[in-house]
Amino acid sequence: MKSTWRWLILMVPLLLPLLSCHGPAERDDGGNSRWIGFRPLDATDEAPVYHLLEGYDRKWLEQIEEGVEVARSYWGSFGPPHVWIAGSEDESSSTEEQWSDFIEEYCEWRTSTSTRSIAECIPHGKRQFQEVTSRGDAEAYLSEIRDGDPYLAELIFINVHQWYFKNDPIADPVLRGIHEYTHVFQQSVGEIPTWMAEGGAVFCEAWLPPQQDGWDPLQRMEWVMESALRIDDPDLTIADMEEIETAPEEVARYHRELAYDAGAWATVFMVHNSSDQRVSSLRDRFFPMVKKLGWEDALCRFVGMDSKEEFYAAFNEFMALPREQQLKIYSRLKR
Repeated sequence: MKSTWRWLILMVPLLLPLLSCHGPAERDDGGNSRWIGFRPLDATDEAPVYHLLEGYDRKWLEQIEEGVEVARSYWGSFGPPHVWIAGSEDESSSTEEQWSDFIEEYCEWRTSTSTRSIAECIPHGKRQFQEVTSRGDAEAYLSEIRDGDPYLAELIFINVHQWYFKNDPIADPVLRGIHEYTHVFQQSVGEIPTWMAEGGAVFCEAWLPPQQDGWDPLQRMEWVMESALRIDDPDLTIADMEEIETAPEEVARYHRELAYDAGAWATVFMVHNSSDQRVSSLRDRFFPMVKKLGWEDALCRFVGMDSKEEFYAAFNEFMALPREQQLKIYSRLKR
């Protein structure tokens, strides 16, 4: 049965523009979309390749790998990505020689399919890894390397130890591995909006980990909702976060809340409005449709709505519901 707010929207179509689901996503005048020149990652039988800075504790690699493998077993193998893990728990953890070896290994791989030289790559590697580590920053992200053939995908994790807390039921680096490998799968599909990419990965952090004592995905999603509702501007929604690279500053400042947090609940809302309310249908039905039709048409068909604008309006109604109802909808999703 469709939810109350869904029926209200269907009964007042004059309040919503009946816009087509067809057509490419809008670009800004600069045309600097991250999807220009995009080529999807291929399916592969190969596992990710891991690289650890010598002198950095191997347990951080093991935790990242655990999360990556949870996500890979669910989404499948693509790429394969190379996973680069560096950090410093104290000033003496890695020597200059060890850093040099790590960055040279990285640059040998990074330039293997391009016309760029290792010498050109070394300064980039130092900025990307050694300088970030020395500043004490903690970072995790997927990066696509498009200046060669084939394209390469890298997962970068820096100062992983800063995410670890002894009493966490599931170590946060494991969840980071799940999150970033979900992006690898998404890179095999094609263009999707920022809210769907980041929100889907945050959703997977709660949904994919194996159940164990102390782990409460519902509690985690409640925290995500609390963060999503901290936006000062009530007029901003996920509709404004289709592409962070071209978003104006007044939108980009809420990247976390709109893309990651509200986006995670938009993923819940998508599954809730699908024909079978199964999360696995994202993998088995929705994303294959994205490949064939584009994300806007795929979204409309998956949730049974006429336009993405109708989906956005319905989702805004959902976000205004009492928290108890929102959490109940999450708890009813099927595997």
